Amino acid sequence: MKPRFLMKNAALLALALGAAFTSKLALADDPPAQVGRIALVQGQVGISAGQGEGASTALVNWPVTSSNTVTTAQGARTELRVGSSAIRLDGDSSLEVIQLDDDNLRLRLHYGSVNIRIVNPDVLAGFELSTPQGRVTMQEAGRLRVDAELRADTSSINVFDGVAIVEGGGERLTVRAGRRADITGPDLRTAPALADAFDDWARERDRQADAVLATRYIPREMTGYEDLDRYGSWRDDNEYGALWIPSVSSTWVPYRDGRWTWIAPWGWTWVDNAPWGYAPFHYGRWVQVNRRWAWAPGHHERRPVWAPALVGWVGGAGWNLNFNARPSVGQGWYPLAPHERFVPGYRLSDDHLRRLAWQAARGRDRDGRHDGKKRDYRREGLTVVPQDRFGQRGEVIVPREPRANPPANWDRAPVALPPTPPVKFGSNQGAVGNAVRNATQEAARGLGRPGSRPDYARGERPVPVPTAQPAPVATIAPGAPQPTVIGNTPQMIVGGSRDERVRNELRGFEERRNRYQQGRAESEAPAAPRPVVTVPAPVLGAQPEPQRNPVRDVPREVQRDIRRDMRDIQRETPRAQQQASRQAPAAVAPPPPRPEPTPRAAPAPRAEPTPRPEPAPRAEPAPRAEPASRAAPARSDDGGGRRGAVRQMER
Repeated sequence: MKPRFLMKNAALLALALGAAFTSKLALADDPPAQVGRIALVQGQVGISAGQGEGASTALVNWPVTSSNTVTTAQGARTELRVGSSAIRLDGDSSLEVIQLDDDNLRLRLHYGSVNIRIVNPDVLAGFELSTPQGRVTMQEAGRLRVDAELRADTSSINVFDGVAIVEGGGERLTVRAGRRADITGPDLRTAPALADAFDDWARERDRQADAVLATRYIPREMTGYEDLDRYGSWRDDNEYGALWIPSVSSTWVPYRDGRWTWIAPWGWTWVDNAPWGYAPFHYGRWVQVNRRWAWAPGHHERRPVWAPALVGWVGGAGWNLNFNARPSVGQGWYPLAPHERFVPGYRLSDDHLRRLAWQAARGRDRDGRHDGKKRDYRREGLTVVPQDRFGQRGEVIVPREPRANPPANWDRAPVALPPTPPVKFGSNQGAVGNAVRNATQEAARGLGRPGSRPDYARGERPVPVPTAQPAPVATIAPGAPQPTVIGNTPQMIVGGSRDERVRNELRGFEERRNRYQQGRAESEAPAAPRPVVTVPAPVLGAQPEPQRNPVRDVPREVQRDIRRDMRDIQRETPRAQQQASRQAPAAVAPPPPRPEPTPRAAPAPRAEPTPRPEPAPRAEPAPRAEPASRAAPARSDDGGGRRGAVRQMER
């Protein structure tokens, strides 16, 4: 009984450990639950998906996540918000978001000035700011300002509130409020902190954010809370709890004034045009109260979970509608109510989905019923545009797109997510996209190719706001594994396991790289194109015969035949006889007469050795033209033909 009891306990322990390990892996695959926001834009501000990718004009409410780089032109300013943390850039600055997730906020200031305020002490453990000369962390929450490359090879850290840890020049220094640390090469010096107009502007922005009433209803870590008081009002409702009602017209509908853009790894993400339009479209749900739309934040006892857009998707097959008298397949969406389930277009763990559903549920409307009546706000909030707009790499700007009314039975249609745009080569696609992008940057670094990293220490600056619009980054949507061809990309499996997606993405990258190298080789050498071909592994067996070149191969064949004949002659005739015939050709006796002299009546031509010792054949280069003698051999006393030519070469 005892061994059986031990085996049973061991089996249960193994199952528990396996379940915990599987849950940890699932959580590791989840996208971050925290995403930043562009909260303010003054002047020319650009944002790019990563190093080596083109930047686009930064818009208010644009999501900010890992690998984003924000740049400002001269005289411009911008503000980034990540929950309660504020990050502000002065003019002529470049800030890269190295890592932004639930536990980390790692930044790198390439050049310029940044003012940072950390309010939540829980953020300090994962906060880090690096410059070309050093690294800054915070020991106590507060406010600091960092300058990089304003003076050559120098970084300055001014601490206004809290305590910072500065590492640089091989030293580690604790800087308290009111002090400054300057890092110049191997030197680390301290001085009193200095503030200017940029710091005064940042302090005034912090004062306005501290005076809002929204923190009574929602937590500070919900990104975008600071703008709600200025553009709406709060009220308590018996059904939904706290509600925020925006100051808009009565005909206003959520998710209808903005644009859809593709952001990895979430997919289609909503960017609203309203200055307050961030928190209400990425957290909570929308409801109708007295024929007006109101936002219900829901439960948020833990850290809020971010979503690209809390909408339900319908459309696809059977939605042949007329858009401005032009038939097309329709794609529609509507805001989700608190009782409706969120169906993401990306892979999520069960725990992540439960957190999204839990923070949306509230009061007696959890099942969609109140006073015995089921409420359905989908028809009032439905927006339908042509589906082919989602199959391109550009943005889907909703106010400019034609709209249509849905079919009569649209409410019974199943969930239909919009199509996935074609995969962009070298774009940010999770771990695979990061590896491909880093390899491309390393290969192009220092060569002046597109994608090379600028040398900030030498004063190089990227263009802050190019005219090109951001190309959406495609990821593989979840679902049942099924082969499909996306654009001109190779065949890949949509959905399936993560390993299958990684292998398919790598295979597609290899083929696109080969096509790119082939096209580049053809453009560089138009007269003799040399396409790049992937060489397979060597296979034992017959090899292809090389192409024959008469100009090169014919003389080689003649020389080979001559050498072969020389070896034959040396085997047939002893060298002693050859030397005797060369030294004393006159002493050689004529052959004896034969019984039948008639055929040998004229042996005289063979008995004339006098022309042989003459040096005339040696001086002329004519003996080099042995191929002619092969074509028309002439008899001589040496045997004639090629043998005579060989003997002549030996002399």
